[in-house]
Amino acid sequence: MFRSNRGLLSALTVAAIALPLVGCGEDPVAPELTLNNPATIRVRNNLGGAVLFFYKRDCGTEEWSADLLPSDPVEGTIQPGAEKDFIVEAGCHDLWARHLATVDPGPLIDKQLLNQSVTSISVFIWNLDDIGGGPG
Repeated sequence: MFRSNRGLLSALTVAAIALPLVGCGEDPVAPELTLNNPATIRVRNNLGGAVLFFYKRDCGTEEWSADLLPSDPVEGTIQPGAEKDFIVEAGCHDLWARHLATVDPGPLIDKQLLNQSVTSISVFIWNLDDIGGGPG
């Protein structure tokens, strides 16, 4: 009996040590966003400075989303002349971009586009430029 308990104890000890090591060194994977009716918003930066933040909210609501750009210093911006796609639920959205006026650091400038219908049929394009910044 003593020997069998010792074997069980050894097996449990090995399992307890090995379990935390499973997946060690791998980056955590965020759960995939599940959308019933996915649509694409493409933000094109035709400005002189980088877009540093991008938010959205459903029309008629008060709360903006968290920043939709990644926190990575390279991937987390939309540089002048570049564009980035965002997958959202189709529907009515308000959009808000915060960008620099030039490539030099300076104050953030806000652009908003309100009450935009985004469908799964075609890509909604928001051309950010110095003239209005309306959809394209």
